[in-house]
Amino acid sequence: MNDSSNKPQGQPFYFDDHVVGAEHAAGSYTVSAQEIIAFATQWDPQPWHTDEAVAKESHFGGLTACSAHIFSIFCITSQRWKSGVVQQAVAGLGFDEMRMHKPVYAGDTLRCISVIDTARASRSKPDCGIVIYHTHLVNQRDERVFSIKASSLMARDPARMT
Repeated sequence: MNDSSNKPQGQPFYFDDHVVGAEHAAGSYTVSAQEIIAFATQWDPQPWHTDEAVAKESHFGGLTACSAHIFSIFCITSQRWKSGVVQQAVAGLGFDEMRMHKPVYAGDTLRCISVIDTARASRSKPDCGIVIYHTHLVNQRDERVFSIKASSLMARDPARMT
């Protein structure tokens, strides 16, 4: 079961609420064979992503999600913090240090965990701040399968601006 609802869940979480070093558990997502095949057929038609029989005989030993698919799962799960807050993101600024650590197989359930690396006020947009998250996806065996550093422009809380 995927917790991929698009409905905001709770209180706003502004730039001002970010604490460097804080860890935030986010969403989870179970990857199906049908989804792996459909995504890869359009975006990365390698046989270990699109053909279960060929994938089983490949060096992976089974059907695996392509890297673009895994990145997409990161994008949807990283925004859904378990605390229920709604992050007040204005814009994504970029990604660094993206790594694929282990294959993601059909049936894997991935959990997303984000740690706040840095948070600083924006020099050009005084109503915003810049936050860098180090985020990773782990599978049901707690093995890290993916990691990335993501930079975001976050709105400041108007009530706390001086």
